[in-house]
Amino acid sequence: MVGEAERALGAFISSHPTDNARRGRVAISVLLVGLVFVAIAVPVTFAVFSENGDGTQFAGVLWGGAVIGVYGGVSNGLRTLRRHGEVFVLCEDGLVYRRTGETRVLPWTAIGSVVERGQGHALGRLMGWDVHSVIRIQGGGRLLLTGYTQDAARLAGVIRTSVVNAP
Repeated sequence: MVGEAERALGAFISSHPTDNARRGRVAISVLLVGLVFVAIAVPVTFAVFSENGDGTQFAGVLWGGAVIGVYGGVSNGLRTLRRHGEVFVLCEDGLVYRRTGETRVLPWTAIGSVVERGQGHALGRLMGWDVHSVIRIQGGGRLLLTGYTQDAARLAGVIRTSVVNAP
């Protein structure tokens, strides 16, 4: 249902749902890769430190892969569980954010800043990090727009431009 506050944002422009199922698949895949790295890194680390110490860089690379995998899997997994039905609705004079149990109506003047932390490399695109816009709301709070959201790059650009040009 569209409330009065949403109508005050003007004409509807576009709706951008988040592919939460993809986020969940990526979370499981990356977590499994991270756990494989852990399984390999543990015996390699024991071997490195019980022998002559050669191979510490290799052990470090394995632990780096393990940390990235486990962190990426857990963080995406938590977002998958918490953000059912996530949709960004772009309107003429603002943004509406919806997820199960929550709706935020944000005129452009209510958004303090948009910080882009996207990573345009292959791993970034796979992990949904190609777009990673932190939308800071005046008075506290924030929203996170990631590459899992439909047409996220264009939406992030429109939000940034609209916030900068807001009266």
